[in-house]
Amino acid sequence: MKILVIDSGGRGDALCWKLKNDPRAGEVFCAPGNGGMKRNGISLINARAPEEMITAALSEKIDLAVGGAEAPLSAGVANLFRKNNIPIIGPNKEAAILESSKGYTDILCRELGVPVPEFEIFEEKEAAKKYIDSRSYEVVVKCDGLAAGKGAIVCSSRYEAHRAVDLVFERQHSGDWGGNSVVIQKRIYGRELSFFFVTDGYSLKPLPVAKDYKLARDNDEGKNTGGMGSFSPHQWEGKELTNIVMTKIARPFMDGFREKRGILYSGFIYFGLIFEDSDINRPVLLEINIRLGDPEAQVILPRLETSLISIAEALEKNQLEKLPIKWNDDFFCDVVLTSGEVKRTGKGKYPGYPGRYKIGLPITGFAENEFLSLLFSAGIEHSPEKGYLTSGGRVLNVVGRGKTLSEARAMAYEDIEKINFEGMYFRKDIGLL
Repeated sequence: MKILVIDSGGRGDALCWKLKNDPRAGEVFCAPGNGGMKRNGISLINARAPEEMITAALSEKIDLAVGGAEAPLSAGVANLFRKNNIPIIGPNKEAAILESSKGYTDILCRELGVPVPEFEIFEEKEAAKKYIDSRSYEVVVKCDGLAAGKGAIVCSSRYEAHRAVDLVFERQHSGDWGGNSVVIQKRIYGRELSFFFVTDGYSLKPLPVAKDYKLARDNDEGKNTGGMGSFSPHQWEGKELTNIVMTKIARPFMDGFREKRGILYSGFIYFGLIFEDSDINRPVLLEINIRLGDPEAQVILPRLETSLISIAEALEKNQLEKLPIKWNDDFFCDVVLTSGEVKRTGKGKYPGYPGRYKIGLPITGFAENEFLSLLFSAGIEHSPEKGYLTSGGRVLNVVGRGKTLSEARAMAYEDIEKINFEGMYFRKDIGLL
């Protein structure tokens, strides 16, 4: 069986690795992928637009596709694959609006009675700022469209919120971020968790729970990023949490989306939750993503014992309800290595991810050393002459495993010492908070 994963980063590499180790899988491709995936034996397809991906899939006679990244799914890649009779895990373009428009999702939740923070949506920056000034609480400023995981800006003052509004509209007008409006939400304090399901629009099968780290610096300080690390399982994982999330969030939302909007969702779905005042009985939905999280996928997929191919077949045959989803109880801890501060040629410096960063820096130890941890490449290119080089802000995921979280994080941090590139930066507290 030939399989294509549609992604370019660490999540894509983790999906490819999981499928590569399935006895029923043959060659595994990734489009567009990145050069570091070659270390895990993945074949790359140079295709970025949905039309290029389906052309390549038909040429390679792909038997199954997995939609990893949100942008191609939002652009309708799943529609094209299904039109050409290639099974794919991932929602159609119509269902992908749940991530491509935060405002749409918040309005639907309000209509359905699914708990979300108090919010309003604005297409003009001055109106948004006036609303912020009228609130007695701190806010979160969100880009309505896709923003590579960086579009939610948590603000501690009105000044920060005003600057966040300016940033969102600036990025939207430049085309870096999607949409043309901003969502202003009340800031909620509590414990955040990532809860995932696989669904055919009716049946909801829970996946392992993960904790991720969005802020760039230790102690949850610094700027928002696409994710600096994660771990699974979380101490709350279990039947009680699953029942609460299913009853208060997932079931009413998915039923309402299908019945009120007439849209059937199929694939992985991510509920970004915060439990107000860290009370397990008070979940609030912060966001929905139409795919596995990154870096959460890197700690969830190693725990899954059920075949992704079997999940795809169950979705295709409308038999998901009958398929048991099993996972192991080991702990996995993912530490993300990023492109940090380096000097520019001449004066000044690159501040590093999530700001501007330098690429093309040689990576030592990645190919030469043996690792106990799993390595999933996020931003790496390969040159026959120069070897492995950095090509992104998030460069590499180092995922340790253990019977305890302490063992898993110790393995990851020990293996990080075997890798180096100029300016390499990572958080030191993944798994501690």
